[in-house]
Amino acid sequence: GPFLSFNETYFHSYTLSSPTAPSSHSTLNFTMVKFFTSTFTVLVLTVAMVKAQSAINIADYPPINEVPDTKSAQVQAWLKEIDLTGAPALPLHVGAPPACPNPPIANECYWGCDGCAGDDITACAAPNTWGLTFDDGPSTFTPTLLNYLKTQKLSASFFLIGSNVIQHPEIVKRELEEGHHLASHTWSHHALTTLTNEQIVAEMKWTEKAVLAATGLRLKYMRPP
Repeated sequence: GPFLSFNETYFHSYTLSSPTAPSSHSTLNFTMVKFFTSTFTVLVLTVAMVKAQSAINIADYPPINEVPDTKSAQVQAWLKEIDLTGAPALPLHVGAPPACPNPPIANECYWGCDGCAGDDITACAAPNTWGLTFDDGPSTFTPTLLNYLKTQKLSASFFLIGSNVIQHPEIVKRELEEGHHLASHTWSHHALTTLTNEQIVAEMKWTEKAVLAATGLRLKYMRPP
């Protein structure tokens, strides 16, 4: 089966809406909660255990929600570890998010436009199984979401933004401690088709570094913004 994915702020605003919320919110609240309480198995995302790191100092990281500087000493060190000679040099696109190319560009494929999964994970291995996922956290809404998942005995996959991880490392630790799965959603949530290969490396590695510092675990999976 496919994944059921939500933005964490969306979950707070609608699924946990108060009784005084507009009727359309209340209806969505009922529908989503009813689904969440059904039985399903969550896609298991594994992470490799490594030695825990020191406490996070925000000043040691790039500016929050900005594409990291590829000329920094840290990014340059990461780039030396990666062979980008085989990576395609595609023209960058603009927009937030970029529009689908029309007509399509030869030798380019956009998941949101063309559904070209490649070797991406797009479904759970077991039939009739849903993977519950949340993007864009952690945030101040995440503890409320975690409380709800705990009462329903549900686990989920959290696709984390590195800029948010360094602001809320204690929430990331809680997600792990309560049996949830962690994966990357880049550092600044910019569309990857608007970034150079070097900028994409910076986005991924800074997020990896932040989660490593918060949990002692190295991420294995990612979801593009």
